[in-house]
Amino acid sequence: MTISSEINGVTMPTTLAQETCVRCGKDCLPATEDEIKTLMLDVPMWQPETRDGVAMLRRTYEFETYLDALGFVNAAAALADAEDHHPTIVLTYRKATLEWWTHTVRGLHRNDFIMAAKTDQAYLDFLDESRKKSVVQEASEESFPASDSPGWIGKTAEEEGAPST
Repeated sequence: MTISSEINGVTMPTTLAQETCVRCGKDCLPATEDEIKTLMLDVPMWQPETRDGVAMLRRTYEFETYLDALGFVNAAAALADAEDHHPTIVLTYRKATLEWWTHTVRGLHRNDFIMAAKTDQAYLDFLDESRKKSVVQEASEESFPASDSPGWIGKTAEEEGAPST
């Protein structure tokens, strides 16, 4: 679901990832079932779950290495801190699982969907960055294959005028 904003007289769609979380006090209400169904369309990879009567969103991201997963967790933590809305994060070998819900409403709020979308965007940004690195690595490997000998540096014995044996 997108909402619109006006920039220089032009109406532009705004995605959930571009929105900002609102401060949620005691007067905040949880998202309705209809709102949840609509918002889920923007974060289809997230799984709605209920644990101990609390509705939440959950997603597990997979990585090539543990350090990649850790780097992503740090990026997600920075996003959460910037929005003052913090998930449960579980880091395991080559995986990171995040759960979003709003404690004050004991369930889901629009903020959770905003943060799920922001987390997905951070994951896509992470993948783009890791692809950039692998393209450089591939180019390097094409230019200097590991199977090639490094070659001689300097002159051979024959070029130096040494007697051949």
